[in-house]
Amino acid sequence: MHIDINDKTVLKEIQKTFSDYYPFLLMKFYKKPHNKYEESKKVDELDIEKTVGEVSKKNISTTIELKPTERVSNLENEFQNKIGIPIQVFKLENGIWCQTSGLDNLTLKDLNIMGRNSSDDFVMKDVDDEFETEEEI
Repeated sequence: MHIDINDKTVLKEIQKTFSDYYPFLLMKFYKKPHNKYEESKKVDELDIEKTVGEVSKKNISTTIELKPTERVSNLENEFQNKIGIPIQVFKLENGIWCQTSGLDNLTLKDLNIMGRNSSDDFVMKDVDDEFETEEEI
């Protein structure tokens, strides 16, 4: 899977393409880069309605591959180097999007599986709670 990116590409389109391929992961865009294993600050988050050309200082026309075997840190570096926009990958954990800063060495596939498994546990907990409530009645 790949994402074609140019100056007119809206950040929201990149985010959607990424999440279509990895439904338990989310990509967010930032004004400032971060180091490996470091979180990004909410205050630095970019508006996803903006185009790449509006937020990057580079003239962009590139393709970024979304390989399941790619490490999160490599993908984050690739976005920084190719389009000049720092990204942070989030995973779904018990219904909440969490930064994956401590998991930068994991692959996109492994992280997506972790998010799916966490969501399954969350759904099952809700179902278990629902049954307990019905049994009490």
